[in-house]
Amino acid sequence: MTLKQTSSVPQLLAPAGSIEAFHSAIKAGADAVYLGLNDFNARMRAKNFTIKTLTYLVPYAHSKNVKVYVTLNIQFKQSEIEPLIHVFYQLDQIGIDAVIIADLGAISIARQYFPKLNLHGSTQMAIHNSAGVKFAQKIGLKRVVLARELSSDEISKIKKNSTIELETFVHGALCYSISGNCLASSILGGASGNRGRCTQVCRRKFSADPDEGYFFSPRDLCAIDHLPFYKSTGIASLKIEGRMKGPQYVYTVVNAYRNAIDNTAYSEEARKTLTLDMGREKTALFLNEKSASIIDPQLPPGTGLFLGSVLTVASDSLSLPYTDHLEQGDRVRVQPKSGFEGKPLTILSIVKYEGVIDIYVKDTSDISTGDEIYLIGKKEFSTQLEQNTKINVTPAPVKEKYSRAFSIVKNNYQNPKTGSRNELWIKIDNPEWLKYLQFSPCQHLIFRGSLQQMRTLLNDESLLKIWRSRLFPALPPFISENDIHLWKALIIAFKEKGINRWACANIGQISLFTPDIELVADNPIWALNYFSQSVLLNKGFKWFTYSIEDDYMNIKSTPSDKGILYLYSHIPLFISLIEPAITSGKKLTDPYQNSFITATRDGLHYLIMEKPLCIFPRKDKLSTAGIHHFCIDLCFVQPDPQTFALIIEHYKCGTKIPGSEFYNFKAGLK
Repeated sequence: MTLKQTSSVPQLLAPAGSIEAFHSAIKAGADAVYLGLNDFNARMRAKNFTIKTLTYLVPYAHSKNVKVYVTLNIQFKQSEIEPLIHVFYQLDQIGIDAVIIADLGAISIARQYFPKLNLHGSTQMAIHNSAGVKFAQKIGLKRVVLARELSSDEISKIKKNSTIELETFVHGALCYSISGNCLASSILGGASGNRGRCTQVCRRKFSADPDEGYFFSPRDLCAIDHLPFYKSTGIASLKIEGRMKGPQYVYTVVNAYRNAIDNTAYSEEARKTLTLDMGREKTALFLNEKSASIIDPQLPPGTGLFLGSVLTVASDSLSLPYTDHLEQGDRVRVQPKSGFEGKPLTILSIVKYEGVIDIYVKDTSDISTGDEIYLIGKKEFSTQLEQNTKINVTPAPVKEKYSRAFSIVKNNYQNPKTGSRNELWIKIDNPEWLKYLQFSPCQHLIFRGSLQQMRTLLNDESLLKIWRSRLFPALPPFISENDIHLWKALIIAFKEKGINRWACANIGQISLFTPDIELVADNPIWALNYFSQSVLLNKGFKWFTYSIEDDYMNIKSTPSDKGILYLYSHIPLFISLIEPAITSGKKLTDPYQNSFITATRDGLHYLIMEKPLCIFPRKDKLSTAGIHHFCIDLCFVQPDPQTFALIIEHYKCGTKIPGSEFYNFKAGLK
């Protein structure tokens, strides 16, 4: 198949959340389309596609010289591994051009059993520097979708230090948190953004007495002015976000970027066209040294063309101020005053009066007067195929052909060590804790300090003498390409002081270490299944941590004496490079009266749950299941001997601290 792009012209990759959007992308000039199945993708609320649908759509796209990529970019629970193998088997038969993937176990299975599948590392892997790209290449990925938070300078340097293809987002909605590092939707209801069920907590209205606003709701990304940079840098693919968007959005945005890529003189016209994408106000994020404000706390979070506020509500209709913008078949979103995600509706019919228009829809429940209405899509395009070529696929003979994969799991993991002694890990981000922990039962100490705090500790021989045999310095979740050399120097300096242990917070960080260093794969490096655990242990980690969003049933099905389980933590819901529209240290509440604290550590911004996770009462049960490493996380807790004494007492007694929660551990992870 002949490709449209050359080595100097990047691929234009378009989103498709529906068949209509799929055809819109092709008509508008996309080189490739990415889409998700009904299961296992990071946009589970899109219409998505079935295997049967792909048997028609893939040959149609290929007849147009357009590639098709399938997203399987969630973290997989253990019970989902067998269904995943069926999906891999069928996609392999269909001839999908690539799978966009994030789970380390899923990557391992695909590489071993389906070597013809091209794998692209999803932005959910949070790969943001050349160390991450190096690891991605080592595990068999052909392309990496870089984190959105990078500057032009960082992208250029990563490209110079990388040999596999790089892909970047150029347009569409932004997550406030670094992708793959958000636990907000999960902890506030079990609907994990890392498993495709994000409820867009960052778009909610928060209160911080006396202020209220959309403190974490960023504008939409638009990088149309940076196309010359991407071309000159050699970026392989430019990606448009929008699998939750309609076909008109897809056609408008893809067509604008297509014309601007092919003809630089068209850029001004493309910029004007993109004002009609029915998105939010735009930002170039960190591509510009002096980017416009990324967050306006008073800017409503909804997307689309604002039409007015609801005047009245009936069982089957809404009235709003008169507008010429609407017709039967259009799509609108009703945005509630609470800031929660709005309800999308299709207009069934319209009745116009003087100064007022009634729109008839299927469902008006949960809509109130005063809610805002946005036009989010015009009448959908035709879905008729120009040809009906079909690929016949068969289900995977899992039990016969892939039984070895499951026998490996059974032999290695079904009999974890019993009778082992429990070991206590403690994690801190403030060196003041060290004076209170000296005589504690702490056997392993993870210190997530800043660069300056780490350097200070290195020069304090009295503290090093106490902690040298137990200390695990910890890397931050995000290390800029420009700062890698600083952390490499620190790693060497600790080694010279006799400390050969570190904790990593991003999978690519393993590339910074020599094989003789003992490593912990700490949160947010996810391992929800045995295959992910195996990758971590085989690639050089001595321990891994169970995800802090995981539930008891999944943890029970994946016991390992190499796994560390957090029993106590003030959970960071967001980890972001974007400064929120509120000062650090502020206490916030959301419309459900959940309480949070904002915090800033070494250039990263966090939203912290005020109520801690505490599963001390389940410690003995977990130990019986085969888990013997437990962690008390004191990050974001003000150092205080009384606070520590209380926590340790409850840990020893196996009792729940008043005011704490079990969160997903008990309620379940969806």
